[in-house]
Amino acid sequence: MAADSSAADQTAAPGVAVFALEDPRQADVAALVAELDREMLGVYDEDAVYMSSVDDLATDYVHFLVARYQGHAVGCGALVVKDLDWGELKRMYVRPVARGKGLGRAILENLLDMAQRRDLAFVRLETGLKLEAAVALYREKGFVERDAFGDYIGDDAPESLFMELSLRD
Repeated sequence: MAADSSAADQTAAPGVAVFALEDPRQADVAALVAELDREMLGVYDEDAVYMSSVDDLATDYVHFLVARYQGHAVGCGALVVKDLDWGELKRMYVRPVARGKGLGRAILENLLDMAQRRDLAFVRLETGLKLEAAVALYREKGFVERDAFGDYIGDDAPESLFMELSLRD
């Protein structure tokens, strides 16, 4: 299901998630991002986690996608446009209760569609080596490992995996 540009008046058939670009500062969405932060800090030390605040995610160059089920925010992800030809995926998350249903894949596909519509040449990401399901999903979608990039260059990030997907043949 392709993302809509707003969450207003969206309904879905039972069992179907609705995807829309939303303001991450909304209370229920900010709570979702906070839940992601807590989960990551339960797996990694604070200095090994690159967290963007909801204010950072609310800027003009960030497309923040929310997956809702029966009106409840259950997943999210962001495409941060970094330059004219590339973007970075950030804050990919699906609540534990909604995992295993393809929502992470659907969020990723929606974000990649947005990147292609913006005519970006490639998308990059940083993820944790311990996040095996996420790494498997990214590899399945064609992401390949690469060196650190952008703000990550020079950081000591032994638990990070940097990946990239070319959107052009």
